[in-house]
Amino acid sequence: MNVSARVLYLSYSLDDDDAPHQSMGALWLARKGVFVNYLALGNKDKPSWLTDFPNITYRQIPKNHLTSAMSALLVFFFEYKKMKPDFVYVQGAQQTLFVLWLPFVRAKFKLIYHTQDYLEPGKHRFYETCERFFARRADWVICNEPNRARFMAGNYRLRQMPQVIRTALPSWWTIPERDEKYRLELSSKAGTYDVSVPRLIVVGGRYEKDRMSPEVVNAMGELPENYIVIFTGMISGTSSYKECESHLNSVGLLKRALLLRRLKYDELMKLYSACDIGILLYPNDGIGHYYQAPGRLTEYLRCGLQIVTADFPGMELLVLKHNLGTVADPYSPTSIASGIRRIGMQSYENLMEARKRIKAVAFDELSYENQAESVFGQILS
Repeated sequence: MNVSARVLYLSYSLDDDDAPHQSMGALWLARKGVFVNYLALGNKDKPSWLTDFPNITYRQIPKNHLTSAMSALLVFFFEYKKMKPDFVYVQGAQQTLFVLWLPFVRAKFKLIYHTQDYLEPGKHRFYETCERFFARRADWVICNEPNRARFMAGNYRLRQMPQVIRTALPSWWTIPERDEKYRLELSSKAGTYDVSVPRLIVVGGRYEKDRMSPEVVNAMGELPENYIVIFTGMISGTSSYKECESHLNSVGLLKRALLLRRLKYDELMKLYSACDIGILLYPNDGIGHYYQAPGRLTEYLRCGLQIVTADFPGMELLVLKHNLGTVADPYSPTSIASGIRRIGMQSYENLMEARKRIKAVAFDELSYENQAESVFGQILS
């Protein structure tokens, strides 16, 4: 591997609130000794953890309506001219808009395009057009799920199949340990009738129809009173908050739910670590949802959570192969409740044993570097 390489990395802006998944390529390369010039369009505070990566220089172009697009294009162009990189690494379809000129100034550098959000034809036509143009001219294309990669190759008529690196946390990412005191606080806030044996179910996001939240709430009505559901990113007064609160109230479950504000990423991991079950449900409305590859999966697993996910082929195979939890019909509250109950009915000892086993899988076979080592080894050879 050529660790003396220089990489111009175009991606999303970073902060302590958001997951680091879109920056993981830059972080991995920097840890290997590669110099990375990271450019992003946004108005966020630089994340505190970026100081751990001295090989990354990070520059954010202020986002101010339409003028920011022209500013970003100019900054990317002048940084490219000044740096003369060995590789230009473009992360996400939104960035392709600013670098459509790159294939026309081909020199010795190699183009890498990486997407963690490939959907399907017709979802976002403008970005799809830009992404297709750029991906067909890239030297390497990386996708985060093999079935998505297959569709992407066919849809865009790529010269070769995209490489696959799953959206995942690396083994070196620090995760908070389970905090029993915090867990008890959560149970008490929800008004659990028997806080000695609570079962905390985290949805990992807002109450939304495309995360099957109404079905999850209805499933709670079929579970014992010590089961608590937790939503995050809930802002009082918003339509999502009002809809969730109204639904919970209508089925008499308001006291068995927590509607938490948006949490910083490390706070979110602390919450996950304190819970028992992670919900990962999507509707069958397209390639992106049918072949799930969300960052929440790796976050749940690194925190030791058993999951309840949709019974779609990709995730069902992963769950069965690694014994990660259960699958359910995402449209059936009864099926969801059954999946939750199969996990929740386990003894404390068995739940703790499962946590250790799942964490080990996330550290090893399902870690970011498990696939990144091979893929980047080929690209930088």
